[in-house]
Amino acid sequence: MRLLLGVLVLLTSLSVRAQPELPLPGSIKERVMVVWGGGRTREEAESFVQSYQERSVDWARVVEAGPGYPRIVDGTDLPGLRPGYFFVVLGVCEAQEGEAVAKVFKALEPRSYSRRVLWEERDALACPSLLPGWSFGKSTQMRVTGGTLMATTFQYEGEEGPRAQRSWLMILALLKKDDVESSVIEPPEDEVQSEVKGLRLGRGEVVLEEVLTHPTCDTQPRAEVYSRTWHFSVQRGAVVTKQVKKLLRKTDCAAGEGGAAAENG
Repeated sequence: MRLLLGVLVLLTSLSVRAQPELPLPGSIKERVMVVWGGGRTREEAESFVQSYQERSVDWARVVEAGPGYPRIVDGTDLPGLRPGYFFVVLGVCEAQEGEAVAKVFKALEPRSYSRRVLWEERDALACPSLLPGWSFGKSTQMRVTGGTLMATTFQYEGEEGPRAQRSWLMILALLKKDDVESSVIEPPEDEVQSEVKGLRLGRGEVVLEEVLTHPTCDTQPRAEVYSRTWHFSVQRGAVVTKQVKKLLRKTDCAAGEGGAAAENG
């Protein structure tokens, strides 16, 4: 009897040692998912993927989805999402970073939003991001006949040659019930230094205020500084753009940065 018990203990011990060691599951943490849209069926979600791919052409120089995104996520598969719903996801981020970048996409598309989810850390995070040199500027929107007019600005600052370069662009979108008309607005001049000073709503219009230097000291002995006001409105279902440009001063480049201001315009 003792011999039989000993054999059983030995066999049990060998069986336990022979089992392969199971990998430990990845840690689960709360993360922020940036969502472009979605639907009750995968086909509905795919239409949002297509809309993102079409519209993101306008801001491809400025901001991009996380690597490998957009992708469709079944809400049943991830705690924090609604089961039975398919989400078009632009990336998954650390909490603070995710909330910040979600504001950028919210300004571009009002149906975009962020959602806190439980994320298994064995899956690498892939957060949407602004491209080098670009920062999120200002945004505003107004109701117009037949839809909503939305304006979102981004500012660029970078080193190109011996001087820092400053410029901007704005995504102007007319969101209708079943369609979106969008365009990219930026300074039309070549070799210009420019920045947005204000973006606001006027009476029935969106107003952008800009200060620009053109020509600059990079190309001419005298630089000219202007203010320019852009006016955007919707008339008969189409966006109408007007601009007013005013000379503020001329600067002698030989006097150096911040040098003598010559005659005012």
